Amino acid sequence: MTSKPARSAPDPQAPQLDMGPAKPGAGPAEPDEGLAEPGAGPAEPDEGLAEPGAGPAADEGQSGASEPGVHDGDVTSAAFGYLGAIFLGPVIPLIVYAIKARRSPFLRYHAAVAVNLSLTCTLYVVCCAILGGLLALDSVTVALVIAVPLLFGLWLIMLRYLLRGVVAANHGEEYEIPSWICARIVT
Repeated sequence: MTSKPARSAPDPQAPQLDMGPAKPGAGPAEPDEGLAEPGAGPAEPDEGLAEPGAGPAADEGQSGASEPGVHDGDVTSAAFGYLGAIFLGPVIPLIVYAIKARRSPFLRYHAAVAVNLSLTCTLYVVCCAILGGLLALDSVTVALVIAVPLLFGLWLIMLRYLLRGVVAANHGEEYEIPSWICARIVT
């Protein structure tokens, strides 16, 4: 007959115990052991339950902007600069930068990023056009097979970073675009 050890009442913190793989040679864990880290018990009722948009920015009516001094008009203008770059290249971001760059550092940063990205991509488009023109001297088919996918891929990459910039601007944050796709022309 096999005897089973007597169990005590269930521990109220049992769901928070770390049930990961045991270390070789380790004996049975004591009741106080097993938490992932000291003090990593259950969260307080107020921690981690904040709703999106709650906090100081929501109290001031700043559309969820996390930086102080960021207003709804700045967020809208920054987003407009990014979205305008998708369709008209550097024209709309340059207008936003020229007219409203002195208004706030937030708006200046986002307008400069949109201008830099759209100007850099415009330079890449010129390079693709030169490559396509040189290839067209030999074969138009080869030029189209090479240049059109390059242009489409470039536009998709630019679109990705511009949309991420729109999201960051709407959250009142700065977004750093990698230097391989965005040269710093305007600061």
